[in-house]
Amino acid sequence: MASPPPSPRGHDPSHPECLTILGLLPPVTAEDVKQSYLAKAMAAHPDRGGDPAEFVRLQKAYEDAKEFVQFKAGKLEWLAAKIESYAQQQEVVTEAIERGGEIEMEEADWLRKSFGEDFGHVADKLVTVRVRGPRADDVFAILLGFRADSLKDLATLDLAGGTLTDEGLLQLKELKSLRALDLRGTAVGKLAADVPKWFEHLEFLGLPKGAVGMLGRFGMPRRVKLVVGDAPTA
Repeated sequence: MASPPPSPRGHDPSHPECLTILGLLPPVTAEDVKQSYLAKAMAAHPDRGGDPAEFVRLQKAYEDAKEFVQFKAGKLEWLAAKIESYAQQQEVVTEAIERGGEIEMEEADWLRKSFGEDFGHVADKLVTVRVRGPRADDVFAILLGFRADSLKDLATLDLAGGTLTDEGLLQLKELKSLRALDLRGTAVGKLAADVPKWFEHLEFLGLPKGAVGMLGRFGMPRRVKLVVGDAPTA
């Protein structure tokens, strides 16, 4: 049920911020969420003069609102599916940390307010994985590819300075949500120029020296900021 943007509801778990951003009041259906998002996205899209940051905020609200609708439709079934996905996501988190890396999670505050900390974290989203140096290898890339279904919100992947090769790079193709991929200082080669074709949302790509020639650079989509060189020191 669409309506003018309502006033803030504080910490009311029945009316999360994502619905406010979309201009919706509960009860809402998946179709309500979709139609409201499409209407707002047309006006907010950067190609139409909208603010890129606001468009990203709108996209996040859309994804959160879809989760909220599914959650309300069948809490137990939704929770069971989330627990399985969360376990797979945590496998990646644990492996990244054991390899000396860092991760960033995006918390689902609305779920915590409904279920508390014990279960609220199962909808947290892994948005950044940063593993640098020799332990950023093909084996780690294989794990990322294998768990791609549970990494649908992974936006930033930093493997700079690693030993990743083209074989490992191929394993990353299913991480469709990537917006930033740093492979500077790795051993990737001839497949590097194909990377922007795999990730339609990619905005930043770091590649090692010699991985892409002049023709490949000219062929990069305008949306992608290409940086070529050694792995950053910090």
